[in-house]
Amino acid sequence: MALLLLAFPSYSNWLYQDKKQATMQPAQMGTQQVVYVTIKGMSCESCEHHIKQEITKIKGVSTVNVSYQKGAATVKYDSKKISLADIKKAVDSTGYKVTSTKML
Repeated sequence: MALLLLAFPSYSNWLYQDKKQATMQPAQMGTQQVVYVTIKGMSCESCEHHIKQEITKIKGVSTVNVSYQKGAATVKYDSKKISLADIKKAVDSTGYKVTSTKML
């Protein structure tokens, strides 16, 4: 039982999948943009979660992947509903700073 509990972080994503990522409507496919955002100031997984939570609140964002180790986030969004400035504003509101962006 102890081994099962110790291994929980490695299999927890199977149990608790992010529902926002799984619900992308076909109508959104044509206007999807992907941006790589470099973020200054992240130092732990809690930082990742905080930034991901703020970006996910924006209507029009379909997926968000944040890595404090890389100091960056990859965001897929509907360019007809939101702009890159909206994403930057969400990150900046968390207290972290967007240092650069690159469209993928």
